[in-house]
Amino acid sequence: MLLTAVLVVHRLGPILGDPFWLDEAWVALSTTMPIGDLPWATSSTPLGWTFLIWLLPAHGQVLRVVPWVFLVGSIFGGYAFGRFLPWPSRAWAVLAGLAGAFGALLLPAQVLRHDLKQYTADAAIAVLLLVLLSRLEAAYSRRRLIVLGAAVVVGMLFSHTTALVGAAVLVAVVVLRRGQAIVFVGAVGAGMALVYIVVDGAARNGSLNNYWAPYFPSVGDLPHYLGQRLGELRMYLGVPWLLFVLLALAGVAAVARYGRPATALALGLLPLIEVAGGLGHLYPLLDLRTSHFLLVTGAIAGGIGVVGALSWLAVALPGRWVVAAAAAVALAAFTAFALVNWHVVSDPGPIGRQEDARAQAAYIAAHRRPGDVILVSSSGSFAFAYYWHLDRPRIVRGGRLGIGWYVAYPPQDRIVISPGPAPDAVASAFTAARNLAGNATLWIVRSHTDQNDEARSWNVALAGQPVITVPVGSEPLLRLGGASSS
Repeated sequence: MLLTAVLVVHRLGPILGDPFWLDEAWVALSTTMPIGDLPWATSSTPLGWTFLIWLLPAHGQVLRVVPWVFLVGSIFGGYAFGRFLPWPSRAWAVLAGLAGAFGALLLPAQVLRHDLKQYTADAAIAVLLLVLLSRLEAAYSRRRLIVLGAAVVVGMLFSHTTALVGAAVLVAVVVLRRGQAIVFVGAVGAGMALVYIVVDGAARNGSLNNYWAPYFPSVGDLPHYLGQRLGELRMYLGVPWLLFVLLALAGVAAVARYGRPATALALGLLPLIEVAGGLGHLYPLLDLRTSHFLLVTGAIAGGIGVVGALSWLAVALPGRWVVAAAAAVALAAFTAFALVNWHVVSDPGPIGRQEDARAQAAYIAAHRRPGDVILVSSSGSFAFAYYWHLDRPRIVRGGRLGIGWYVAYPPQDRIVISPGPAPDAVASAFTAARNLAGNATLWIVRSHTDQNDEARSWNVALAGQPVITVPVGSEPLLRLGGASSS
């Protein structure tokens, strides 16, 4: 039933059909590099996660299968988390599992999170660690402890936020085992530190820190910051943020009530650890994408919290009519939630943004003539390079972006890349491409320019030029000079 629901809500057709947008494009392009280049090419993307997509053929959008599989994992993990708590009966256990699973399934942030990024892996690994911790708390064994520790360390290779969840898990294990946890904490902590120093920390750079800077609040500004950011997340939560928080707290209480206080502690520590990470300028606080794991775990906890409240009512207020009334209220609330957010579930829109360098590259490949020159915007260079199969791009370290590299082409390919979005960068690239083209056609590929000031730079550079607009895909292709093409 869950798998059928997943295939209905998270349809593979659009996931495998929609073209890559900017952030996806550089991830996809990194899979064309030699495996030895992956450590410096991943940057904001975990090395292990990049390796998974590197194993797949760099063809079309098949790479999006990886984040989709992790998304499915978070849904089934939500079922396992609720299902294996010691509920009064099997019926309550199954109901709690379904509530946790459907929380992860229908959360609007999940429905909109199908792009080629690691954030669904963040959520799936966070849920997995909570499930493993809960199983350890249910029946302690050295084997389960080792599996949990290994999952924390290995998980950091696939998810940066595993460091935050891992910290909560370590605290929970200390509370659970006290003096016996010293070796575990030391070994796992050393493993986490090693992965961070060698892999994660080495990939951080100044550009990435500058991009995250707005998500690093000060202590004094924290209350206002939290209110603002939580308000911005309203459409991704599906309910007012205060209700979302209350439901998640109810889930923490239910987990604690049904014999998993250490697991409840870890679950409750997650938002506090993220706040500490934001205040310490270590990890962005309540950014939609990097906090995806927190939204998913909160939704799963909220679903379990609803069932926990119903089970408490069944004990505290005996009588079938009380349980039936409570169930009716819960069903009505769930129906209202589904109806309010149905527009997201039924039509989530394109993956990522309305960007389509794929269509522009395909058109040029079909109409380009010898001597023609291609000018590509800086933001569109990654998607163009991924979908352009007639020339092989060079991957150059450095550049202005947080990923730490950029795309270039040798002179014989007659492809010019704008070095940046600023007016002088666009103007110099246009002048160089125009001079190189001479009497031949100059094709101008632009993508993602509406997300920054680059659009204005292009308008200034192209003002007064006899540019012909070629309508292909969601972003128009431009042609200047040369003979007319059919």
